[in-house]
Amino acid sequence: MKYPSKKDWWLGLILFGAIVYGAYISTYALLSEKADLLGIMITIIINLSLISFISWLWFTTYYVLEEKELIIRCGPINKRIPYREISSAHKTLNPISSPALSLKRINITYQFGMALISPKNRDEFLQELSKRCPNATIKFNQELI
Repeated sequence: MKYPSKKDWWLGLILFGAIVYGAYISTYALLSEKADLLGIMITIIINLSLISFISWLWFTTYYVLEEKELIIRCGPINKRIPYREISSAHKTLNPISSPALSLKRINITYQFGMALISPKNRDEFLQELSKRCPNATIKFNQELI
């Protein structure tokens, strides 16, 4: 079962605003300094790389509940957590950097660490996770978060 990430509008504004601002500043610098061909090429490559990387993160963040494991996918991140290693899961607003595009997250604690994810429908995700992890402590009723 595949769950896309919830995406906060303000985070998209920050990420894509950074792209627009970077493109504006670099274009202004190129035009005002009369850059040579190498400078133009380097600037274009850097801008295209930034656009590609942020778009890759934005459009490929999702979570998959497979038969035996949870897969977390976010751009270059591809984490697999076997269900047998998951000890707990609950809703959170933890702002720590993670493969999540919203602050409305789920904190998953497992044998070797912790993962913060932000599926669009947290309640449905937690219900399905509880079916696959019968020994884990899954908290559903945290309405304030």
